[in-house]
Amino acid sequence: MTFQTTRWSLILRARSPGSAGERALGELLGAYWQPVYVFYRRLGANRDDAADLTQGLFTDLLARGDLADADPGRGRFRTFLRTCARNWWSNERERAKAEKRGGDARLLPLDPDDAEAWLAVQPIDSLDAEALFERRWACTVLDRAVWRLEQDELAANRREQFAVLRSVLDGNPPARPWANLARELDTTEGAVKVAAHRLKARFRDLLAAEVRRTLPDEAAAGAELQELLAALQKRAGGPKPGDYR
Repeated sequence: MTFQTTRWSLILRARSPGSAGERALGELLGAYWQPVYVFYRRLGANRDDAADLTQGLFTDLLARGDLADADPGRGRFRTFLRTCARNWWSNERERAKAEKRGGDARLLPLDPDDAEAWLAVQPIDSLDAEALFERRWACTVLDRAVWRLEQDELAANRREQFAVLRSVLDGNPPARPWANLARELDTTEGAVKVAAHRLKARFRDLLAAEVRRTLPDEAAAGAELQELLAALQKRAGGPKPGDYR
């Protein structure tokens, strides 16, 4: 998958007519369908209905060209998509189900297992559907940045080093002493600390790039990241707002 790092670039491409726009929308929604799915689950939809509602929303966005309403000058794509999801839920409650959503048509190959596993460990009483959407969105941003970093490390033949140092990306000290990690990697303790510092720096850059992809203004990336980390903080043990600075 190709990742664009310029501000709002993917949304602007997804608004283009024809196959290029469809590919961009597919990439965007393929990455960020889980927040919508867990949003519907928390509103009360069962697993199958939540998947159908998610498919229906995205199919409708593509078919009607509603992404044109995602104006870079009017706000964040995250907010736009959450609002669309809420409106779609309200509308669909008054419609016939599959017939109104295009029958068996499927825009995305949704596999709810990962989303269901994540949902199962979330607090039930303290989060409404919109708060759950925000947290899943934040987790998706973090997961995509980690995945991208891992691909870079694998390409640089640093698979073992990444596996050993992966835990430092959470903003916490490593679970084992630095000296032990150095022995595992057959290097010095100083070299391991330098490698960990560089890994965290690259992760911060990739995280900021991922955040910028759905923002109208690159300067707003810092505030967006803080909001996403605040959403994660509603669960004990989540990263703190300063962890990725």
